[in-house]
Amino acid sequence: MLIGGKYKVESDSLNVTLSKKEIAKKTGFIRWRPIAYFSHLSDALDYLVDLEVKETGLKDLRVIVEKQKELYQLIEGLKHRPETLQLVRR
Repeated sequence: MLIGGKYKVESDSLNVTLSKKEIAKKTGFIRWRPIAYFSHLSDALDYLVDLEVKETGLKDLRVIVEKQKELYQLIEGLKHRPETLQLVRR
């Protein structure tokens, strides 16, 4: 399941994996690099929000609040997608 254009979440029988999109500068090849593993989808989404907020540099409260709002809206939208329901049921 894609989250925005930058992250994706996948699951297997043991883990929920959060991966980040990487594009090779020379070839343009796209690969997904696993950045964290979780036992629950909700933990992966919480981690993603925390990660994105930290990437703001925590310098401007308005930027932080806007980033959180953007991410929570994105997560809320995921709840209504069929592939999300399948991922949660596993």
